[in-house]
Amino acid sequence: MSPQFGWLGHPSAEPAQWLAPYPYPDGAGGWLADRYPHIVRILHPGYVYDESGRQHPVTWTQIAAATGATMSPQVDFTDVTGVVSPDPVVEGVFDDGPEMGSLPPELIESVYEHLRDARYGLFWEGWGEFLDEPIRGCARVSDGPDRGGLSYQVVQARATSEPATRMRTPNYWWPEDQSWCAATGIDEVETVVASASRVRLERLHADSRLETLLRSR
Repeated sequence: MSPQFGWLGHPSAEPAQWLAPYPYPDGAGGWLADRYPHIVRILHPGYVYDESGRQHPVTWTQIAAATGATMSPQVDFTDVTGVVSPDPVVEGVFDDGPEMGSLPPELIESVYEHLRDARYGLFWEGWGEFLDEPIRGCARVSDGPDRGGLSYQVVQARATSEPATRMRTPNYWWPEDQSWCAATGIDEVETVVASASRVRLERLHADSRLETLLRSR
């Protein structure tokens, strides 16, 4: 996608209605399994700083090698680190935990290259000042009280020179034909893409810029 690709407010909630029956995204579980038999988990890296203060990514596989953990299709970040904390650190391995609730900025364009047909999305309303551009003129949808009551802003993807949200990805996003759906839970350090096509996900999985886990359900 163009570097000018971004997200703008969409005035109707209708494009998001199909998601209403589905719970919070779960890459290790059965999220959207009745619609999409294939899923890829994009694992957000941790970060280590060198002596000059420069940040370098550290993959889950590298962390697992250092901690003695085993990587598996259902592994989560706590399994890999052995640390239960909102701000996990493993001394000598990584200094900052992974980006939470969005793809890390440095991976966004790499992922967009594989999902060029993205059309609609939902941003959690609580991001507020964390977005590089406010979302205006949008409809809103809610999970409902039995699923946490989270509210989301409806957005549409567009290549534009207008101000748009670019440095975070939506918590849910999908194409017009709903042939796939990507999601990052607000507290999650991975982005999942569920798809009807395994071929599409295999291309994502083969991208050496990304650390991914691919499986069929």
